[in-house]
Amino acid sequence: MRSVAIIDLKIPKDEALALLDEYSEYIEEHTGIKHEFWVERRDFSQVPTTIDSDGDVKPSVAYRKQLFKDVHSRYDDDGTDNVIMWVHDDNFIYKGIWGTNWSYIYGTYSMHLCRWDKFNDVNTFNTLFHEQAHSWDRLILEETGIDIEPLASVHFKMKDFDYDRDFVHGKGVWFPYIGKRGFTRDNKETVSMLKFLAPYLRQAYGVRKERHMKKLGLMEQIVKLLSTVVSLLSKKVK
Repeated sequence: MRSVAIIDLKIPKDEALALLDEYSEYIEEHTGIKHEFWVERRDFSQVPTTIDSDGDVKPSVAYRKQLFKDVHSRYDDDGTDNVIMWVHDDNFIYKGIWGTNWSYIYGTYSMHLCRWDKFNDVNTFNTLFHEQAHSWDRLILEETGIDIEPLASVHFKMKDFDYDRDFVHGKGVWFPYIGKRGFTRDNKETVSMLKFLAPYLRQAYGVRKERHMKKLGLMEQIVKLLSTVVSLLSKKVK
């Protein structure tokens, strides 16, 4: 799994790196997936906003599209899996939410808006986990063609299982809401879902990385071919 973490200038870089390390260790422990991340800094004190159909305030669509274009210009379609927009408490003007996930809306990335709680790093961790978890069923479906909801329904013996509703938001009878007051990340129910998802996530992230590496290999071959052509042409000119 690969992430571009764009962190607010107000967030201490060392604290962001430490939390990303902690999150990466958690994901690897329960899924076997290594998390690579690249950290960038940005001023999020002035971000245009919009009000969505639920009445929540979020970054404007134009701003999100521009953020996507900026990342895509450097990472192409599959050079990263996630784009994290980490906004410090003091700049988090998005009413009604702690974060939001947009999966496969802006290119093939999973984009996460996450609040950085300056007083509570557990809240910060859980918000990142919550938004990331929202993306996983869509990621698996897009990259492998596998719909995990019926599989999870059978595995956990839950009728009419809805991934976002019952797992991430904990509205079923089994899973706790990820990040709700009192939530502990190592509870057996949440961990059991991570272990269930693990093989599908490894496959999905593997597909994306392999596609990226193939494209890089093709580009390298094209560059070598062009270099050879230029070399031959220069010899003819002489």
